[in-house]
Amino acid sequence: MALDPLIIGIVPSLIWLALFLFEDRRHPEPRRMIFYVFLAGGFATAVAAIPELYIQRLFSISGELASSLSFLFSFAFIEEVAKFAAVYIVVRRSRFFDEWVDGMVYMVTAALGFAAIENMLNLMGTSLIAEVALVRGMGATLLHALASGIVGFYWMRKRPLEGLFFATIIHGLFNFLILQFGGVQVYPFLLLSLAAVFTFHDFELLKRRDALRMIKRPTFRR
Repeated sequence: MALDPLIIGIVPSLIWLALFLFEDRRHPEPRRMIFYVFLAGGFATAVAAIPELYIQRLFSISGELASSLSFLFSFAFIEEVAKFAAVYIVVRRSRFFDEWVDGMVYMVTAALGFAAIENMLNLMGTSLIAEVALVRGMGATLLHALASGIVGFYWMRKRPLEGLFFATIIHGLFNFLILQFGGVQVYPFLLLSLAAVFTFHDFELLKRRDALRMIKRPTFRR
């Protein structure tokens, strides 16, 4: 069916989104804000495609391999910036952006919207829909969420550039490992496991900070 790539492409993002939103279950964000940010993340895919196509053309002209580190990390940086910009525009002045953990929640949400569109595009024209969906759902989709979660954490600490740097390193390294080792998925998934430990730890740090704020009632400052 023509709808298969559209439906199957978005399912992994929705599963991961439910998991990450569970982390914020005590003070959940409004569903409409989650929906808007998810859509903004999907739109960021098109925004990122413009400079990516230009860079791809430059590498093609120069004759450098598409698997070169400079190519992979430039793509990773563009995508991380696009996701961050999408979230910043949508939530920066929102009254629902009122907790420390919100930065991570919204960044992860946008990242999963971004990954959903990527998944759909990758599934179109392939007969291995289930296989590709499984690999991307466990790999690239989670990668986007974890990398953007890191950006959100450093954003809340007023160090977004540092967050973009670390997210780009993880994102670019993951892509490099996928290409370098081909069918051997153990190294990319070890990287994701390590990133997941840090990301969920960061969630807990910001949730504790929010809990203390609720007790002391200081003004929330981004």
